[in-house]
Amino acid sequence: MAEIQAVRVVPSGKIYRQIFDAEVQLVNSLEKTKAEAKPTQLKTLSVPLVHDGRKTMGESLLSERQIEWLESLPNDHGTENPVLYRHDIERKVERATEPVSTLAAREVRGLADSVEAEKRGSDIIERIAESRRLRHEEAIEDMHQELHLIADDLEPKIEAEGETIIQKLEKNDKEIEKMLQKIADDKDLIVYSLAALNQLWEEVSEQSIVRRQWIEKMDHTVNKIESDRLFRIRSTLKTYAKKLEKIAYQMPPDVQRLIEKESQVINQTILNNRRAYSDLFARLMKSDIEREKNHHRIWETRVADWRQLNTDVAIKQFTEYMQSQEVIDPPGVTVLLEDMQSEQKILNHKRLALLNSLRQMKPPNSTKTAVYQWNKDISEVCQQIEQLHVRYLGRLHQHYEAVCKGCLEQIDKHKEELMLSGVCDEDRCLDVIEQHFLPQIGERQRVFEEILEQMDDSLEKLSENFDEQLRSLFKFSQGAAHLWDIHELGLARRERDLQEQLEECRHDHDNVNQDMEANLDIIMDRLRQESSEDTLGDTLRKALLMLDKIQSSYEAFHKEQMEIVKQYPSMVKQELEKYDFSVCKFYEVDRIHPSDRKQMREQEVADRSKRTTPTPVSRRKMRSTTPDERSGSISKAKTGLEPPSISSQSPVPMAVKEVLSTAKGTTFYVLTVAGKHGISEEEEKGDKEEKTFLTETGVEGVGKMQAHTTKNVAVPNELFVELRKIMRMEFLNHLEEWLDGAVERGNSVVAAKFEELNSELDLRLHLHEPRSKRAELDIHNVRGAELVMHSERVVRHSKGISGALNDIKVRFAEMQQEHNKFTDKFKEDVDAMESVFIQATKSATLVMLSHQVSSKVEDHMNIIRASLRQFRQYLDDTLQMLRESNARFIKSFKLFSDGGNFSPEEVDTFKKKLEKLANKIDSAEGFVMADLEGMEARRLEQATEIANKFEDRFKHHLFDLTFIEKLTRWLTNTQVKVKGEVAESNGQAQQLMHHLNTLERRIDACEKPNLDKEQVTPGQLLDSMKDIFQAFDDRAQYLHCTKHAAYRTSASKKVTGDKAGKVGFASDGQSGQQTAPQTITLTTLKANKTQQEDAAVTLIKNILSSQKMKARQGSHGDGEKEPPSSSGLPRPPGTQSSIQTEDGKLKSTLRPPPKMTDKDRARTLLRRSTSMSMDSNPRRSASGVLRNKNNGLKFDPKYYVFGEKLEKEIHYMATNRRILQESLEGLLTTADLYYRQKGSRPPTRPEAIHESFELCADVIVTKLQSYFNQADEYHNQCLQEFREQLERLEKAISKVPALVVQEVFKGHLQKSRSKLESVAGDFSSRLSHWDKKRREHKTLLRPTLGHPHNKNQLQTLCDSEDNRKQDYVNGIDEHAQNLKDLAKTLGDEFIQDLTSTGEKLLALFDSLLTMDDVETGRVDPKRLKTSALIRRKQAGLPLEDKEYVPLIERGPHVWMGVPLDQLVEGERPAKPQLSSAVTSTKTTLGHQSTVDARNKAFQDYLVAFDSKLEEIEQQKAEQMTAETRWSDSWHKSVCKVKQLY
Repeated sequence: MAEIQAVRVVPSGKIYRQIFDAEVQLVNSLEKTKAEAKPTQLKTLSVPLVHDGRKTMGESLLSERQIEWLESLPNDHGTENPVLYRHDIERKVERATEPVSTLAAREVRGLADSVEAEKRGSDIIERIAESRRLRHEEAIEDMHQELHLIADDLEPKIEAEGETIIQKLEKNDKEIEKMLQKIADDKDLIVYSLAALNQLWEEVSEQSIVRRQWIEKMDHTVNKIESDRLFRIRSTLKTYAKKLEKIAYQMPPDVQRLIEKESQVINQTILNNRRAYSDLFARLMKSDIEREKNHHRIWETRVADWRQLNTDVAIKQFTEYMQSQEVIDPPGVTVLLEDMQSEQKILNHKRLALLNSLRQMKPPNSTKTAVYQWNKDISEVCQQIEQLHVRYLGRLHQHYEAVCKGCLEQIDKHKEELMLSGVCDEDRCLDVIEQHFLPQIGERQRVFEEILEQMDDSLEKLSENFDEQLRSLFKFSQGAAHLWDIHELGLARRERDLQEQLEECRHDHDNVNQDMEANLDIIMDRLRQESSEDTLGDTLRKALLMLDKIQSSYEAFHKEQMEIVKQYPSMVKQELEKYDFSVCKFYEVDRIHPSDRKQMREQEVADRSKRTTPTPVSRRKMRSTTPDERSGSISKAKTGLEPPSISSQSPVPMAVKEVLSTAKGTTFYVLTVAGKHGISEEEEKGDKEEKTFLTETGVEGVGKMQAHTTKNVAVPNELFVELRKIMRMEFLNHLEEWLDGAVERGNSVVAAKFEELNSELDLRLHLHEPRSKRAELDIHNVRGAELVMHSERVVRHSKGISGALNDIKVRFAEMQQEHNKFTDKFKEDVDAMESVFIQATKSATLVMLSHQVSSKVEDHMNIIRASLRQFRQYLDDTLQMLRESNARFIKSFKLFSDGGNFSPEEVDTFKKKLEKLANKIDSAEGFVMADLEGMEARRLEQATEIANKFEDRFKHHLFDLTFIEKLTRWLTNTQVKVKGEVAESNGQAQQLMHHLNTLERRIDACEKPNLDKEQVTPGQLLDSMKDIFQAFDDRAQYLHCTKHAAYRTSASKKVTGDKAGKVGFASDGQSGQQTAPQTITLTTLKANKTQQEDAAVTLIKNILSSQKMKARQGSHGDGEKEPPSSSGLPRPPGTQSSIQTEDGKLKSTLRPPPKMTDKDRARTLLRRSTSMSMDSNPRRSASGVLRNKNNGLKFDPKYYVFGEKLEKEIHYMATNRRILQESLEGLLTTADLYYRQKGSRPPTRPEAIHESFELCADVIVTKLQSYFNQADEYHNQCLQEFREQLERLEKAISKVPALVVQEVFKGHLQKSRSKLESVAGDFSSRLSHWDKKRREHKTLLRPTLGHPHNKNQLQTLCDSEDNRKQDYVNGIDEHAQNLKDLAKTLGDEFIQDLTSTGEKLLALFDSLLTMDDVETGRVDPKRLKTSALIRRKQAGLPLEDKEYVPLIERGPHVWMGVPLDQLVEGERPAKPQLSSAVTSTKTTLGHQSTVDARNKAFQDYLVAFDSKLEEIEQQKAEQMTAETRWSDSWHKSVCKVKQLY
């Protein structure tokens, strides 16, 4: 701004000097402060962070337009001016709200400035102009003065703010230096933790934040002061602008231009001031950042020193730990060694106990099993000792590993401490551990492994020595046990030889005894099956003789076994001698001194030479001794021992080493070969090995730990020698005791055997003694009793069968007497019904009585049949029971071979007697069945004769009543059928009304949808139209009212032929023509009611029963032929069965004739008798049958008032006519049949039956004509109602096409909108990508890119922007074209769908039946009142109503198509191309409504299509305009950047 002393306007391009001086002063102070605080500064090329902070702040708080204003360069013409933008908005708002008076004032101001006065010569104008000039200049001078005052008021505030910020920054620099001095010394530094160091730096960083807040506050303050200056200047300029306009020295535009010029100068000055403020803010922030970086570098250096100091401390602590006593000599190892020694003592004590157990090793306990068990136990103990050593060595190894693991845990602990405290990161920690920690652990682990290896070697050698001694002792014990086992086997073999000799003797005896027992069994079986008393005695004597022979064989067997047992003691003595020799040889002892032994051998040789041949012995003794000698030779071969006289000789002289004495005083000499010492050699060898082992241990230098480990498990060799000597002595003592005990044991065995053999003999004799007595009592006597019992049983069976046959004859006689009583009672009951039959007034009563007679006959016969069935059942059961009993009795004769007690001779005798009984049963059955054969027929003939005599007396009453009821039934059924057709017609009319109401309701729901109404769509409404049209067509066909031949001839094939007979019955409707064979079923009115037999049939049966004998005589020649004409007559309603027409005879010849029942025979006789009566009836001509024989009619043509031929059509009137034709035919036929059968007799009921056929026929025709007239009147009423319904239908459906076409139109609009939106959504992602690239380019365009060094970067950025622009433009064009193409495609689909919908509707309405397509019918003239007629005459109108006027012009019509080439961009063709025209067979309101709705939908879619194309073009233009503006702004910004340098 200007200085305070002068008031002037600063020229353009200058700045206020005061502001510039203040800025220079602030910069100098800042430079001085930085020089004092930081003598050395680091140079950096980094970009200040102020720009990023501003950008971030702008993005979070300002809009994109404001960000663009903020980031643009000063005086950038390509950037929008926010002030102008605001003024432009305000101006538009003012113009929009400007009143009419202001517009008029502006027009007045637009008049000419200079107006010539009419009066000349006055200077008032000049004086006014001069006055205005002076005031104008004063106002301008006052304005400048006020602007100078504003500057003087605000500039001191700016200077004060600059001094304040300088003082704060200097004070803050001192505080930061004081904080960093705390970590300058290493002693103080090591005390800090990393968190404390970080906290220290956070405090320093907080100071930086405070400093930046001060700088930002200073920038905010000066900007606020500048804004205040701008506001005050704006107010001043507005005030003086109004003042100058009031002075009116210059025109208001000139005044505005003056003020605008002043404003432009002031604005440029203010902008320069703001640029200076921004530059000052940037410099302050940059210097503060440089200061913060320098402080951070110092802090990081001290942190690295802190890390190294803490690392050295950790290494020192770990080294001290590795040299500690708990690692070098762990206390747990000593504890483990003590535990191992204690457990060694326990297991070694157990092993010594097992070794000492050999002291008691003597027979009989010294078996191989015991020796093996002892060896297994001591091996297990040795194995436990080995496992103990392995376990404790493993535990020592684990303990040493635990020590090493503790060292590793110390490493992990130091690592964790270093990492948690932040001294080292993970990589640095690994380097420290590998270099300083792990080598110490490896050295200590090597020492531990050497200790464990030495201990393992010493224990292994000790174990091997003991195992060798143990194997030697085991072999010695095994040899001793082998001697005892061989001796036991020898004794067992001797005992087994004894048992084999006994078994051989027993086997020979058993074979002989088995043969004698078999012979005895054969004799006993013969005794059991004898068939007479004499043969029984002879067989008994043979059996007793055989029993005596068996007893003698038992005694001889006992003597032979006693001789065998006496040889056992000598066999035992031989085995004892062998055992004594084996023991002495094994232990190298002898009972005789060697010198005495030599003399004994010489004497033995001399004795052998003198010995003679042995005397012969008995055969059995030689056989017993031979196995002993054989077994002795075998035992010698197995043991390898020979007698001392042979095998003990040796070339080396034997010497007595030691003399042993047993407990009994026996002396044994221990022999040895000269120069060898038996057990003593083993002892010396063991001592030598032990000495060698100790010597080796001393050489290896095992330490204290190895000595303590092996001393508790060592076993002396002297113990093994001592155990051998003790075992030898124990065996010799046992040998002396066993020689005496074995002999005693052999004698006791012989005594026990003797006692056992004696007991066996006593038992055999005891069991054999009662066998002879049992043979006599249990077999001989029992068989005699069986023979007597068999004979008595046959006699009893014969008496029982004879008694049962007599009972059958007695019961048959009683049944005959009972049937005679039933017949008498039936006759009395039938005679009692005569009074009721005469007084009956209805045929139903007579029929019921007739049925009662028949039912009584049937009941009577049922009783007879039931009685006969019961007797037959009784007879069959009784005879079957007797035959089965006889057969069972024969089967009960079982032979002994089948498990019974009959002999073959007995069976043959008894069977002959039972066959005679069977013949007697058959003869009794034939006698009774001969009487029963004709009994039922005789009883039925008696009952039928009684019933026929009763019915013959009352047949005329039943005949007349039946005729009356038939006529009544025909007329009633006719009424029911006619009313049924009326109900059918009413149902159709109601159905049509329901369709119309539903159609109107649905049309209203589609036109005005509501939640309370039915939810239906036009498509569903259209689908329901076919069913409605079909219902109306069916109604027209049923009423037979259409005018066109197509409607008359198209009878509905859905209606079946049973419609005419659905009420009462059905008829074939054929008259005089030959048709295919067919069966007509006559049904009743109610299907669920049980059909009863016709009364006429009952009457005919009664007639036939009276003429039964004559019919039988006349039926021989033609009984199987059909009557010629009666079968073709229609049957009255209510009959039960179905009959065949006359044409059905042809069909009956193709298959075999069925078997005729009683009812069929009766009908055949009825036809024959009727035909005969017609030929002989004098009144036959009254019925008209003969008079109309030539024209083929049954009756006179005057009676055929409804036509001579049966109606075949199925519409309403035809159906009624056919019903009446069938009823007339049936009534006349019934009457004719009655009058012909009645004959000349008077009717029993003259008040109800006419005298002749003609009178009756006239009454019938009159009654049926009244029915036809009523049906015709009802048909006319239905026709008028149907025409009204057709008119209502046509008016209703005229609303449907608009709804259907509108649904198609809306559906296509929705489809078009969704597809276009989908394409636009896909394109929006591409737009977002291009906008993102544009913002990136905008961000990358910085002022530094204008430097020549960054020329390539700028060029690359510009090329990227050009590529983006080209892609953008191409994408917009392509997107617009795609949208247009899609709109055209969718339009074509709409036209195609619209055309097909229209054609579908037109085709549908062609099938609509209109009111003009049906007949008018009989319309009664409308009767008007007299007053209405007078008014019509006065008005010149006709007095009667005109004829019917159609709703629309009817007839065929050609409907034009839809234009196909109108949905195009630009000019549309003058002559459109239309779709194919549609030709309809008729014209209705629906056709016209369809075409109108189709054309309207096409026009609406054409308008929507044009608007969519305009929208696409407008959107494209907007996007291209925005891109053009951005491109211009981009080029201007690039030029400005280039101009900066």
